[in-house]
Amino acid sequence: MTIRFRGGKLPAQPARPQLRLEDYVTPELPEPPSSVDWQTPVDAAGWPMYGNAEIGDCTFAEIGHHIQLVTKAATGTAVQVSDSAVLTGYEAVSGYKPGDPSTDVGCRIADVMDYWLKTGVGGHRIIAHASIDPSNTKLVKQAIALFGGVSIGMNVPKSAEDQFNAGQPWDYVRGSRSLGGHCVLLGAYGPKSWKVITWAAEQEMTDLFYQHEVDEIRLPVTTEWFKDGKSPTGLDMQAMGADYAALTGRPNPFANVPPAPQPTPPPVPSPSPVDPRLVQAAALTQQLDALMTAWAHDNHVNGA
Repeated sequence: MTIRFRGGKLPAQPARPQLRLEDYVTPELPEPPSSVDWQTPVDAAGWPMYGNAEIGDCTFAEIGHHIQLVTKAATGTAVQVSDSAVLTGYEAVSGYKPGDPSTDVGCRIADVMDYWLKTGVGGHRIIAHASIDPSNTKLVKQAIALFGGVSIGMNVPKSAEDQFNAGQPWDYVRGSRSLGGHCVLLGAYGPKSWKVITWAAEQEMTDLFYQHEVDEIRLPVTTEWFKDGKSPTGLDMQAMGADYAALTGRPNPFANVPPAPQPTPPPVPSPSPVDPRLVQAAALTQQLDALMTAWAHDNHVNGA
């Protein structure tokens, strides 16, 4: 399919009140894995276009892809929301009216995340979201490894449109004119490149392209990532919460989540050191949830 780019991401607002992930992690955060890929298992089911070939609803198409990724990783079955659910969200946030191209103006990612948090898309909601500085690639990779994927905002130069249509990776081309802003799911990376989902396909981007064109990143946190109390990476919500409480003296953030039924356990081996990422993930989830609630109240976000 030949794509004609339609801008859908409005410029970021750096001065806007928001949660910044850098404020809630420690410098001692472990090094991320050298490569992570949450996207390939979904490929067999396909990545829908969600109308992004005709209208600039990329910010909501990204949510549809995000839901596919987390549900596939957590349950083995990718949940695909409907085109109408994606369109409903886009209409609500952007003011788009089908049949009136003048209203197809795109959205800001932060506004879309607030909608996903408060209203949901196709019955799916997140519990929190936070921004990440794109230059902090260590934290970006840790977020992908721990939570499945991030939502990224980027500039699309004419060269990227041409490279996509030619089946080539996105690579930086100096002087290529900008076509506008775009939002995509980033759920895979390797030592020297990144892979995103856009226009119903997986697209590779080089480090150089990432450095020049990615200008905004959001981490959405969803309870669907934790199926029966555990994440696809094996993070046990109950154990993680207990470790967090024991080490910090603060309440277990997952105390009210019922544990998954377990078979009769074998003899308990000697305890191993607590993985600091368990504590980090538990603390992050608790802090984002509480801070998002307070932020929404202070900024008069509907539903707070």
